[in-house]
Amino acid sequence: MAITASITLTSGANDLVTDALALATSSSLSKAGATTALSNTTGLARKTTTTTDQFILLNADNFTADKAHKLYIKNTSTVADQFFTIHIDDEKLGLMYAGDWALIPWAATNGVKAAFTVTFAATWATADTAVFDGVTIALGSTATTAAMAILVAAARYPNFTATVNGSVVTFTAKDSNDLSLIEEGAASDDYVITTNGNGTGTVARVAGTPVASANDIKITPGQAVNTIEYMLFYE
Repeated sequence: MAITASITLTSGANDLVTDALALATSSSLSKAGATTALSNTTGLARKTTTTTDQFILLNADNFTADKAHKLYIKNTSTVADQFFTIHIDDEKLGLMYAGDWALIPWAATNGVKAAFTVTFAATWATADTAVFDGVTIALGSTATTAAMAILVAAARYPNFTATVNGSVVTFTAKDSNDLSLIEEGAASDDYVITTNGNGTGTVARVAGTPVASANDIKITPGQAVNTIEYMLFYE
């Protein structure tokens, strides 16, 4: 498989320079340090904005760091003064006005996601519940700490992924830009145990300081309503 990007620049005499300009070049979109073509894509997509609030178009956490990713992006507007601004993290890359497009190299830099464990212990009874991140889990007929851990890990959480090892569940933030971390201790506001017996759930931070990803692709619309077309080619 080969992926080729081409660009042609033309300008009549005296339009830009004294002589007519005719420049054409092309490049194969290959993996870092190789001749093998990039093998993945997000697919061609469009996003229509409704506010001028900045948003993350691509989260670096979701892509392999420091590779030869290429981003195609276009302002689809036909109104000359409509624009949006591209940032890589907090660095302003430039403004794209109506009809502008670009092919940008992007070396994603991943962050360190916040993580913590919940260890279930003591005596749990049937119908005891654990509540975390707005999700309530009720213990079934198998009243063991391991059974509660499995049920908790299998639930769906909007902000975390969960894995289980025996009676211990490890929660990992889905986004490294969320640097908030649940308070330590089972009695915190974020984690509540309701039990008919003596079951406990103990929260502990995983060692290491969470760090936000350093170069997400961020877009700031110049107007509330505009449509961005984009596609990422990545390793």
